[in-house]
Amino acid sequence: MKIFIKNKFFFINILICILLVFTTNCEYHSILKKKNLNISLKHGYLEAIKTLTHKEYDKALIKFSNLYVNYPYNMYTEKILVYLIYLNYLHKDFLNVLELSEEFMESYNISAFISYVFYVRILSEISLDSNNLIQNFFKINRNDCNPFYTQLAIHDTKIFIKNFPKNIYTNILKKKLIHMEKRIQFFDLNIINFFFKKKNYIATINRCLIFLKKYSSSKNIYFVRKILKDSYNKMLLKK
Repeated sequence: MKIFIKNKFFFINILICILLVFTTNCEYHSILKKKNLNISLKHGYLEAIKTLTHKEYDKALIKFSNLYVNYPYNMYTEKILVYLIYLNYLHKDFLNVLELSEEFMESYNISAFISYVFYVRILSEISLDSNNLIQNFFKINRNDCNPFYTQLAIHDTKIFIKNFPKNIYTNILKKKLIHMEKRIQFFDLNIINFFFKKKNYIATINRCLIFLKKYSSSKNIYFVRKILKDSYNKMLLKK
């Protein structure tokens, strides 16, 4: 019985030793793997920076994209996203800029780069409205097209000005805001003209009233009032 107990303890001790060796070995390999991964990441990041400083923008975009995909949420992710936003803007991939900037602003909302990322995002929204391939190809008047991205840019610009009043980009955006608001105003004028020409006087009147309320100090206000008056008269004649 004593021999059995002795042997039992002996085997338990052996088993514990084996488990300790196994777990220690696994932990060592895990640390080694992590260390190698960090070395590989650092090397890749420095190579991407080097490529960018040499102004090889196409190669730099590929290298930063690979780092972003292969090493998600690492110690360099914040800066990798900033470089990707910049490079995608250079390549006029504005939709990708919007996607990446949204991720950045959600993940790093107190970053030192937040105002820059926000600024490039607004420039991309403006560019999506003014660099539409279909509009350019068919020579379509921009004032006839839905200013969806300009409206986004106006919204974001107002937030930017409010949150970063003394930022280096604020004065630039204030000037752009004037042009963007004119773009929206011309679109609204074209809608009024469209309904008036189609003899849809109820829609014309509604649009005129909205315009007069929205742009009370506009230089086009007399023109809109004239159309409003004409629309009322046309409706009275119909009766």
